[in-house]
Formats: sequence, C-alpha cells, structure tokens
Amino acid sequence: MLLGAGRPQDRPATPAPKVPASEAPPDLQQILAGAQRVQESDVAAWSGYRFSRRAEREDLDDSGEVDGREVLEFELTPSGDGFDEELVRLDGREPEPDERERHRRAASFTKHYHTLIEGAGGQEMESGYSLSLLLHMSSYRYAGRETRDGVDCYRLDFGPGETRAPGSGLAWKVASVMQGTLWITVAGYHLAWAEAETTRRVPIALSLAKVREVRVSMESGPVGDGVWLPRRIEMLTRARVLIKSIHRRNLYTYSDFSRAGP
Repeated sequence: MLLGAGRPQDRPATPAPKVPASEAPPDLQQILAGAQRVQESDVAAWSGYRFSRRAEREDLDDSGEVDGREVLEFELTPSGDGFDEELVRLDGREPEPDERERHRRAASFTKHYHTLIEGAGGQEMESGYSLSLLLHMSSYRYAGRETRDGVDCYRLDFGPGETRAPGSGLAWKVASVMQGTLWITVAGYHLAWAEAETTRRVPIALSLAKVREVRVSMESGPVGDGVWLPRRIEMLTRARVLIKSIHRRNLYTYSDFSRAGP
C-alpha cells in the first residue's frame, strides 16, 4: 500500500492542530474495530477495479547509493479470482512478448492480493508484507485528531507488543517489533496513512539471516463507491544473509482506478 519520490524517513507528517483537550477522546477500541472491518471491506472491493501498477526496486550499497534498479509498469484487470497482469513497460522500454508472458504467469500482484485477503502476511517481506497487520497490534495510544491533506483523521501511535492474532510468517515477526503511526479517517474509518519502522533486529532461518531494519509508509485515497485503496507503498529494508548484506528500496504506486463492472 503515491508518486512522491522521498523515502519514508524523509517525509515527516504534516503538522496539524490537535483536538482541544476539553473534548473527550473517542473510544480507541471502537476506532480499531471499525478500521479493521473497513480495511477488510476495502481490500475485498479491490477485485472490482482496473488500475495501473508501478513496481520500482532499487538495490543500494552501504552508503545508500543506487547500484541496481528495475522498474515494471502494469495494467491490471480483474480476472477469475485474481487479476490479468499485463506488463506494458520494463525499465522505460516496450517489453518483449516473452517478458510479458513471464510476468503474466508470475502474477506477482495477484499473489500479494491473496495474502491481503487471507490476512496471513506472507512468508517473504517484499511480496507479502501487509500494512493491515499493523491494525492488529496490541499497543496503541490515541494521539488526537489531525487533518492531513484536508482529511480529518484519528491519529493512533503504536509500539512493539504482543499481537492479538499472531501469525507464523516473517511479516508477523517484523510487525511485532514495529513502532509508528496510523491515521484513520474520522468519516468512514479508512486507513489513510501509515508510517512504521522496526525497533530491533529480527532473526530468521535459524538465525542464519537477520532483518536489520524495515521502514514502511503507505498513502491511500478514495477511488469511488466509498472505497479507499492504496496509492503509494514504500519499503526500505536492510537484512543480512550469512555474510551478504541486502539494502533495498521498494516503491509500489497505484493509479487510474476504474470500475471493472457491477
């Protein structure tokens, strides 16, 4: 879970006036329950839309300089229990027929969408990580109301804690050590913005590998019919597998939503 190029840590939240101290805070559990319910509804509605998807991956060296980059642009149309994923541009050029077919068979977004529907979080960080997991943490603090881009939101800050519905995938392990902020729309309880980062390293694969750092940000917006869908999801990950360091930035942007049918 849109077209700004800055990294999550480089885009501070827009300052906004808080709700007056004299106003009674809303029920935190009611906000969370509403946001969880609406998030599930919004994700389910995604299967009824055509849209454009851009997947940008940058491999970074130890100093943060880019030493490898790939940009894929797709047109997606609902098909069966997933999407037909047509690759239209590859690193700025028209793809070859075999490249189109390979990516259509790979169905990377369809696989990601299924993890969102199942709420499982996936086994691989970059393909299955779901920000919706952050709506199932246990340590939240109501931080008032803020207006972001003209939208009135509840601000919820959260920190590491035991998950209410723990899973077994890597995404659950990472989510359980994250801190950050969620912005939930006052009208409709949509998850409009999220920013999060890990607070400590996460060992995986019998401690042969470690996720050292994850920073993630998400922006969503209305696409019609009372549905909000992601516009931009950015992830910055640092990991180490045996003696190899991995430093990667993934940016996913979604645009041109249109209803596919009834």
